[in-house]
Amino acid sequence: MANYEGVATMYLQMPMAAQKLPLLGACTVQEKKISLRFPLSNVSFDLPEAPQAGGRDMEFKMSGATGDMTLNISWKADLQAFVGQGKQQGASVLNFVFYKPDSPLKHLKAL
Repeated sequence: MANYEGVATMYLQMPMAAQKLPLLGACTVQEKKISLRFPLSNVSFDLPEAPQAGGRDMEFKMSGATGDMTLNISWKADLQAFVGQGKQQGASVLNFVFYKPDSPLKHLKAL
């Protein structure tokens, strides 16, 4: 069973701010189910397939309350981790990285 953990960032657009504000969260993957947890919201969805080290990149669309989001997930061999990004209307709204629980990247949670 493929289980991973990691960190995630959601970029929030505030009505009175010109810049998007980053919100740090956590990421977990169990088989094909990914969960991104943030202080103000949670996002969970099924991946097209379970992530595999050295496997092919995944790109898929997900419908949400504010429109479609395109998600890309790829294996980064130098990190021994997966890196993902969610974009809406060409702008990044989510970034996340997940890895095996025994990875040294687990220290990123202390950010």
